[in-house]
Amino acid sequence: MSYQDLEYEKAAGIVTIWLNRPDKLNAARKETHDELLAALSRADEDDDVRVVVVSGRGRAFCAGTDLSGGFSLPSGGDPATGEGVPADLGGRVTLRLFDMRKPVIGAINGVAVGFGATFLLPMDVRLASSEARFGFVFSRRGIVAESCSSWFLPRLVGIPTALDWMITGRLISAEEALKAGLVQKVLPPDHLLAEAMTLAQDIVKQTAPVSVAVNRQLLWKMMGADHPRIAHALESRALSATLAHPDSAEGARSFAEKRPAEFRGRISEAAFMDGWWAKS
Repeated sequence: MSYQDLEYEKAAGIVTIWLNRPDKLNAARKETHDELLAALSRADEDDDVRVVVVSGRGRAFCAGTDLSGGFSLPSGGDPATGEGVPADLGGRVTLRLFDMRKPVIGAINGVAVGFGATFLLPMDVRLASSEARFGFVFSRRGIVAESCSSWFLPRLVGIPTALDWMITGRLISAEEALKAGLVQKVLPPDHLLAEAMTLAQDIVKQTAPVSVAVNRQLLWKMMGADHPRIAHALESRALSATLAHPDSAEGARSFAEKRPAEFRGRISEAAFMDGWWAKS
């Protein structure tokens, strides 16, 4: 598949998705959202892909929605009832990220505001350049939180910080983002991608694909569970399924023999994962 707003690179089990509109600071238009959905699904459905890394070309990660022609996003319907209201484009992307079976690492190389900031929230690891800046700027544009950020952001940084950032719409430094827990590391700009790739390679070499997929889903999906018994039920099912797979025997053997494991399981084999959290 060809892309206009992205670059899609695959090597050694890692897909790197580059936001690639550097002349527009990688601002997102409708076509960008459509391509992100396609690229994420492509990576998720490819058994040879173990990890996805997302970054931006040029000096920005993503400057939000492309406003060069105003807000040219879908609108309409009856907001009071929700009838006929079109889906938020960014929300489609973040929900796709939420359902990923492959871990996603964000390498935030520069400014990330609006959709550029909310797009990051369902990623599993967020690494930031020291030059990165973040902004949930919706109140300064006369609109509201989007891309499911009212659900994700408080869970990552807590409600007081989320309220501060959303209400003021101010820019947030990489160091403030680190202190609040939005990002896990702040790195010199020339070390950012190398750090992301080192982490991705470690996942590829050291972990079992099905185990990673299930653990990722358990942690994200259980954030909304109303009792630990739900996690207990799902973990019991997942443990039973993985213990029956040869990868669990290989994990034990490799540990006993003090050697790297050679996991051969493929995520496409994990049929038990399909909608399992919704059935508990």
